Amino acid sequence: MKLTALLSLACILLSAVHAFCQMRSGENVIINEKVPNDLYVAGSNVTVNAPIDGDLIVTGGTVTINDTITQDIMVAGGTVMINGYVKDDVRCAGGTVRLSKNVEGDVVAAGSNITIEKGVSILGDLYIAGGEVVLDGDVNGQIKSASGTLTLNGKAGKDIDCRGGTLIMNGTVAGASILAAREIQLGSQAQFNDDVRYWNSAESLDFGNAVRNGKATFDSSLKMETGKWHYLGFGSLLMGLWYLGTALIMIILIQYLFKVTFSKAANIIKNASLKSLGLGFLFLIVVPVAVIVCFITIVGLPVGILLMITFITVIILATVIVALLIAHWINNTNYNSSWSSRKIILAAFGIFIVLKLASLTPFVGPLVMFLLACMGFGGILQSISWRRKQMTAGT
Repeated sequence: MKLTALLSLACILLSAVHAFCQMRSGENVIINEKVPNDLYVAGSNVTVNAPIDGDLIVTGGTVTINDTITQDIMVAGGTVMINGYVKDDVRCAGGTVRLSKNVEGDVVAAGSNITIEKGVSILGDLYIAGGEVVLDGDVNGQIKSASGTLTLNGKAGKDIDCRGGTLIMNGTVAGASILAAREIQLGSQAQFNDDVRYWNSAESLDFGNAVRNGKATFDSSLKMETGKWHYLGFGSLLMGLWYLGTALIMIILIQYLFKVTFSKAANIIKNASLKSLGLGFLFLIVVPVAVIVCFITIVGLPVGILLMITFITVIILATVIVALLIAHWINNTNYNSSWSSRKIILAAFGIFIVLKLASLTPFVGPLVMFLLACMGFGGILQSISWRRKQMTAGT
């Protein structure tokens, strides 16, 4: 059924996968057996109770990791709980993020509420952007943070650069410190073993005996003016990199699940571009109208909600879909369909970046993107066969 195929495509979740890996998906995914290579997981609730001898790339509503990961973790979820030892880097984003076990590499985290629990050691660097951030653990490397409120109760082994609305410093910093916030509070356990440069709205702060082997200097160049909070620059960069990463993840997943459909759709677009354009345009008009009609009728309300979610998700994924279709079109037209999936994915990712940059061009960019999306949706619709359904009905 055409709607079923589109819904499957629309419900693609954020995740990542390397060329060789295991893949799991479902409403509730529980990993209870050791995985000998990279693992890619997508689900509403994901729980990892066994070691992963490779990278773990996972997305879900609630993600709980309870065992050892021998390489990197890349995770996105509403709630992310990392309770297992990580032997390499952690890159995560979520509404709530909690880290309760040691990490041998770097940690890059973004979220509304982020907690690094007491007793945790991060052997690399920490890059963090969030609303409420609590650092009760220790970081051997440097710390860079951009937050609404940051509370530092642990130890930093090297330099720190912390900027935000409120900084509460009650831990130990071995290296030089940059502190910039409207309000900076010093706890009784605060200790700085090197120079401190700071800015706060009061333009002064009594460090007392907190600075042991250096001096504290007010630096007006660190000032963050209202409406021009410089710490958001780091947060924006972090989220920009995450955005590109998730785009790559979705390209990988769509290619893995729908490579035959996309290859067929690319050929259809090549041979019937105008028909694809028209059908895609009708899709963008008819579906919203169908949603409204369903909302008017009580019986059709569940279908209307499903259609609306599907339509919105497909629109959000439009650039990813178009980029992958163009990559398949290039492969089919110029290389006799000889590209490996990896090459198609890399080409699609590059095309995605180009499309995003092109869409910034006033009027022309969005118009071209709209026409390409119409062709893409039309090609995919034509690639879905109705004959089996019709034959079944006729017998």
